[in-house]
Parts: sequence; C-alpha cells; structure tokens
Amino acid sequence: MADKIDLYSDRGAKLKAGVDLGAISPLRNKAIKKIIHDTKRTAAVDLAGIEKALAAGKFGGKGRHIPAKAMNFDVVKNADKIVAKVAELVKVDAGDDTNVKSLNGGKQMLVQIPSARIEAGAEYVASLTCASMATIQAMIETFDLNMFNVPEVKAAIMGQYPQTMDLAGGNVKSILEIPQKDEGLGHSLRNIMANHLAAVTKKNAMNTAALAGIYEQAGVFEMGNALGMFERNQLLGLAYQNLNANNIVYGTTKANGATGTIGTVMHSIVERGIEDGVIAPDKKMGSGYQMYKANDVSLWNAYCAAGTLAANLVNCGAGRSPQHTSSTLLYFNDLIEKETG
Repeated sequence: MADKIDLYSDRGAKLKAGVDLGAISPLRNKAIKKIIHDTKRTAAVDLAGIEKALAAGKFGGKGRHIPAKAMNFDVVKNADKIVAKVAELVKVDAGDDTNVKSLNGGKQMLVQIPSARIEAGAEYVASLTCASMATIQAMIETFDLNMFNVPEVKAAIMGQYPQTMDLAGGNVKSILEIPQKDEGLGHSLRNIMANHLAAVTKKNAMNTAALAGIYEQAGVFEMGNALGMFERNQLLGLAYQNLNANNIVYGTTKANGATGTIGTVMHSIVERGIEDGVIAPDKKMGSGYQMYKANDVSLWNAYCAAGTLAANLVNCGAGRSPQHTSSTLLYFNDLIEKETG
C-alpha cells in the first residue's frame, strides 16, 4: 500500500518511521499472526477451583451439590506432577511448541497445546478439549482414581459438558467462546470480553487498545469485510486508533489529560485533521458556520476513531470508571459531525 505510518509506543516514543500500512495486516504481520495463533491454542485450568469443587461436592456450577460425593485431593500441592503429565499427554513430538506451566503457586495451570493439534482440526476448540481431557487423565494417574470417582473429577474439570455445549460450571477456560456461541461467522475474535483483554495487558490502557484492535481487525478479515478498498479502510483504523500511528492517540490524550473534556479532544482532532490536510474547508454558510470536506474519507475515519479512543481515555480516566464509555462513543462522534458539517 502507498500509505506510510509512524508507529509510537504507549508512552509516545517513536518506534518506527515510514512503516508500510500493509505491514500491520493480520495476514502479513508475524507478531499479529502469533498472537492470534497462541490465542487459539491456549487454555487455563483452575487447579485450585478443581480442588475446591471436589472438596465441597459441587460439580457443574450453581445448584449442583452432592455432599456425599465430596472428596479431598491435594491438587494444588501436586501441581508440578499434573503439569508434567499434561505436557506429556498433549505434546505431539519432542521439542514441539507445547507449553504447560503452573501459575500462582500451582493454583492455576497454563496449557498451550502444540500447533499441530490446532492445524489438524476444523475449529479452535482443541485447546479446551485437550487441556480438559489431559487434566482428567493426569488426575487419574496422580491420585490413582477408579471408575467410581472419575465421573466426579471429570465434572469438577469439565462442568456440565456434554449436557451443555460449553464447559458450563467447569474449571477450564479460554478467552475464546466456543463457536456455537458466536452470533455470526468470524465473530470469535471480536467477542473476547474487554475484562479479559485488560487482564492480559495488566490494565495498561494503550496496550489493551492495541490488543483489542488486533483481535477486532483479525475478526473483520476473517469475516471477509476487508477486501478490496475496504482493506485500507480497516488497516487505517487499526493503525491510528489501536497502534498509536503518528502518535495521535497518545499525543491527544496527553494534551487534554489535565483539564480536557470530550469537546476539547474533538477540537484537537479537527485541528490535527486540518493541519495534516486530511480535511479542508468547504462551504461556508450565511451564518458564518464553516463546513469541511474530507480529502481522504478513510483516513479521516481513522482520525475520528483515534479521537474516539482518546476521548474515552480522557473522560473515563477523569471519572476513574468505565461507565462513561457509551456516552463518550455517542457524543464524541456527534460533536465531530456538528463541528465539521
């Protein structure tokens, strides 16, 4: 693509100048492709949750309690043994990219199944299914289980499945919902909860925005909505709103951070658009009201998207809460429309 962008960090430092817009495409960018691939092959197992469920006799979620079936196993204390057994079970070849490790003192287990298991399937659920079944098998071997107590252990791990399509009430999770829960084709990556993204990035706002944009645009490409002229439109949005291209998001947020409002952020974006030649004066009304026209509609859309994020950072940051998001999304763009005509 002919478009060139300068990429900045989450602290406004220039990382790379003159980057070709096509280089950030989910179809070409190696880092983005790795993020998407690792997302599909990763599951989290709550070992402490399994131990607690078994000890309480509560299997499969709310309202499912069988006190007589309670059993005590030191799952957390034996986390290292379980991790080793799960790793051995899910790997395909020695030295492949299997990654299984305990977290938080053995309370959780991260399972990244080898790429071969994802590539051999039609869906991405092998991370959930393999992590679940391997954990069950590891529990059987670690605690010498038999046919009379394995069903309860399975329920503590996989919840109500297969009575439900997902692992409802279980202790194995992925940030991706199962395909059956998506409202349409290509929505899986777009449906990841904002709270998950914030947790992954340790609540860094700029990094959360970057990761959210990567998932969103990867989903848009998967849906077939980034073909032809629409590809540039989507990549510009990813660049300027999510990857801080030309430092618009960070610079605008910093300039308005102390005393700014949604309105001042809007003024900053309009002024930047005029300065960069993205929009230009058009018709002037008899009242003196100046209308503007976009010299590059897709680029102006990207500027407005960057402004929308900056307005949320300023407004939600001032309120120390996310409740302002919906009104900011609405009124920032409404103000842009009224300011430029």
